Amino acid sequence: MIRCGFVLLILFVSAVSISGCSGNRTELNDLGITTATGFDRQNGNWCISYQIIVPPANSAIGAMGGSQAPVSTFSAHGKTIKEALTRSSLENPKKVYFAHTNVILIGDEAAKYGIAEIMDNYYRNVDARETVKVIITDGEAKNYLKKLVPPEKQPGLALSEILERNNERGSYYAVMNLHEIALKITSDSGAAGIPILTVRGKETSKLESIDIYKQTSTPAKLKLEGLSIFYKDKEIGKMNQSESMGISWLTDRVHRTSLSYTGENGEVSNFLVRRANVKVIPIKSSQHYTVQVNVKVDAELDESTSQKDLESTHNIEKMQLEGARMIKSQILTGWNASKRLRVDLMGIANKIHQRHPEDWKEIENKWPQELAQMDIHINVDFRIQRVGLLQNSFGRLLHKESEGEQ
Repeated sequence: MIRCGFVLLILFVSAVSISGCSGNRTELNDLGITTATGFDRQNGNWCISYQIIVPPANSAIGAMGGSQAPVSTFSAHGKTIKEALTRSSLENPKKVYFAHTNVILIGDEAAKYGIAEIMDNYYRNVDARETVKVIITDGEAKNYLKKLVPPEKQPGLALSEILERNNERGSYYAVMNLHEIALKITSDSGAAGIPILTVRGKETSKLESIDIYKQTSTPAKLKLEGLSIFYKDKEIGKMNQSESMGISWLTDRVHRTSLSYTGENGEVSNFLVRRANVKVIPIKSSQHYTVQVNVKVDAELDESTSQKDLESTHNIEKMQLEGARMIKSQILTGWNASKRLRVDLMGIANKIHQRHPEDWKEIENKWPQELAQMDIHINVDFRIQRVGLLQNSFGRLLHKESEGEQ
C-alpha cells in the first residue's frame, strides 16, 4: 500500500512539472533565428534590421521550396534599440532569437553617432552574445542585409567566414568582436579599428534576388575594404588596406600573409609569412617616449621568376633583407596613419600606464599630442625557412634547357 502511494506521488509530481514547463517553452517554429543584425540611425531614431533564416520548405510545399529565398529581412524603428525590437512585433510573426547571430553590421551614420547604446544593449540582455563579430558598412546596414553572398545560403554566416578567411590568409583586417571593441575603447588608449564592408561591381540590386544563385559569376560582390577608426564610441576616420596592414603588424595580429616584390632585373618573387611575432615597447627618452618595435618572421619563398640560384646563401640573405624592408615599410605606413588620426591603435598608452603609472598621470590629459611627437624604431628579423619544393625558378630551368640545346 505504501509502495503504491509512493508511485502515485511520483506520477503526480512529474505531471505537475511537465505542465509547469509547458507554459514557458517556445516552439522552434515560433522562433525567428537571426544570422545578422544591422544598426542604422535615421531621423534621430534607431533603425534595427534583422536577417532571419528561412527554414527549408516543408513537405506540403514540395518542389516549390527551392524557389524560396534562404533568408528574410525586415526593419523596425524606435527611439531606443529595445523599442525598435518591440515594434518589430507589429510586422514580424516570430520571436526574434539572437543567440545564433554571426555578425552585426553598423551603418556609417550610426558609427559616427556612437555605438555606446549598441554596447549597452548587448551587455545588458542575456539573449545577445557579446562575442558576435562586428563590421562597419559603407552606407546603411539594412541595405547590406538584403544582399545575398553566393554560393553561401546564409549571408550573415558568409560575412563571418569572409572575416575569418581574411584573418587566416591575408591579415589585412583584424577580426573584431563586440567584447574586444568594448575592451579597447574603454582602455587608456581608447581606440579600435573595425573592418568596413562595401559593395563593388555593377547591378548591385541583383544580389537581392535568388536568381543570383543561377549565375556562375555575379556582377557585384560584397567586399572588405577599409578600416573604420573609433576613438571611444565614435568613428573619427578611416584607413585604407595598406594602412590597416601596418596596424595588423603593430598589434601583432598577422597570422599569415603574402609579401611580393619586383627585383632589380624585373624578376617577381613572393614570400608566404607563416609565423610572425611582434613586440611594441614604449621607451622613455629625455623628454618624450619612443617606440621600439621588434618583429620576428618565419617565411618561405612560394613564387619566383628569378634567374639566380635561389639556394645560394648570398641570394637568400638578399631576399631576407628585401622581406624585412617590405615589412618595415608596411609598419611605417600604419604608424603614420595612426599619428595622422592621433589615435593609439597599438595600445601604447596601456603599456605606459602599467609600467610607468606616475608618468602616465602627467601625460594622460595630453596623450594625443604626446603620441604625435613619438618616434618609432623598427627591427625586423626576417628568416626564409625554405624555398619550396623547386630549388630554382621554373624560368631558370627553361633557360638552362635552352642553353643545353644550343
